[in-house]
Amino acid sequence: MTTPPATPTWRIVEPPMPASLEDPDAWAYHGVAALERTAALADLGHDDFAPRAVDLLVAARHQEHLRRYRLVAVEERADGAPADGATADGATAEGVPDGAPRVVGYGSLSLPVTDNRHLAVVRVVVLPSHRRRGIGAALADRLRRVALTEGRSTLFAEVEFAVEPAEDALDALTPREGDGRVSADLPGMRFARRAGLGLEIVARRSVLDLPLPGDVVERFAAEAAARAGADYRVHTWQDPVPEAWAAQLAALEQRLSEDEPNGGLVLEAERWDAARIRVEEAKRSESGQGALFTVAEHVPTGTLAGMTMLVYSHDRPEITEQDSTVVLPEHRGHRLGMLLKAVNLREHARVRPATRRISTWNNETNAPMLAINDALGFRPAGGSAELQAPLADVVPLTER
Repeated sequence: MTTPPATPTWRIVEPPMPASLEDPDAWAYHGVAALERTAALADLGHDDFAPRAVDLLVAARHQEHLRRYRLVAVEERADGAPADGATADGATAEGVPDGAPRVVGYGSLSLPVTDNRHLAVVRVVVLPSHRRRGIGAALADRLRRVALTEGRSTLFAEVEFAVEPAEDALDALTPREGDGRVSADLPGMRFARRAGLGLEIVARRSVLDLPLPGDVVERFAAEAAARAGADYRVHTWQDPVPEAWAAQLAALEQRLSEDEPNGGLVLEAERWDAARIRVEEAKRSESGQGALFTVAEHVPTGTLAGMTMLVYSHDRPEITEQDSTVVLPEHRGHRLGMLLKAVNLREHARVRPATRRISTWNNETNAPMLAINDALGFRPAGGSAELQAPLADVVPLTER
């Protein structure tokens, strides 16, 4: 008579901090990366934004501006032996050593250090095959208690989605401010709303398919340059940021944080300086990423009027992410936003010819930037629900 295998169970642990991804203690980072990839493919149909193990490790090393607390739910057999490191589809997670626990859930708490010190940003991900077993609730409640201990007062979370529901869909939710819709029936939305979080903003994900046809970029760049006139000159470079521009680039990043419409979200402007620019560069370098910048210099004053940047991973040539774009208020009305993006796209085609899509995110309330993206050919491709609640009002899910 054959004895049936022991029923797997799970427990929550704090992952060890490895010296490198080759260290046996890096099993959790490889396991979380495999989990994130599996969940993204199931929920979104792509893994464009799933963090790699190296991204997780670099973020853990660099906590100058964002302190992170992480938990993993690991599966074990009822006899106490660890389950193997297989992913949901039966494949072995790359980099997970033999005998390491199988990661079936992941929770992270991000705590801003230099600004927004009232805020706790929570993320919970569970393997699709292991949902509705209490893993997500247990992770969320542990993180909630840590946030309270840290003295935070506002909890923030995001739920990504692949398709925006129709306006007349019965399950469509709209934010308290701005446009956009999200399905109330998404697993992440059901989970967040059970905890008492409210939908504040919907951010749109847009995708630009490459290569662009004909002379689209050249035409937009020429038209915008003619409108801007001789008072503005563009400069383009890849990492690192020239020392002469570092402080001004930081000021532009801070201005973007001040000006970006955030609806009812309880957010302060981020604090940026040249040192923070260098930290972000170091993080990109250590994780095998690069960035392409275009800035607009106001020639009469020699100061920067605006900037845009594209970020990419060297081991993922097919995808690039459009990051920050900002123009100072006193320089708006000269089509600098279009000029910056068009010139940067032109240079991107030269340095990253294998890229097939560029993704970007914009709050649905940011009509001017959405108009530029639409003109360039970006298409809607899902988005993100941005939710928050006073931490004291968040419902402990495991006590219900």
